[in-house]
Amino acid sequence: MPSFTDRLKQLREESHLTQIELAKKLRMSNGAIGNYESGARHPRQEDMEAIADFFNVSIDYLVGRSDKKPELSLEEKWIVELYRKADQHDRETVKQVLSRYEEVIDSAVG
Repeated sequence: MPSFTDRLKQLREESHLTQIELAKKLRMSNGAIGNYESGARHPRQEDMEAIADFFNVSIDYLVGRSDKKPELSLEEKWIVELYRKADQHDRETVKQVLSRYEEVIDSAVG
């Protein structure tokens, strides 16, 4: 089974990101991703969660305990990519809009 180091590198490369770019997106130090990929260091739990969330995979997938990787439609991938490129302020705006939309759907269904 693949290890965490294998999975992290695979996911990063599939996303066409350098180690430095991924570190910036995750708000980690420049060397953190390199250390994780080489196995020199292991991420803290909160960093592991941030990496899994960023790539939309479970921690079990990330550490090699599962091969089940969620598949996204092209439109979903486009939305995720735009969200990943957004700064924190824009991400909060997106979350607010989606929360309002969720309330509308819930009230229509309920």
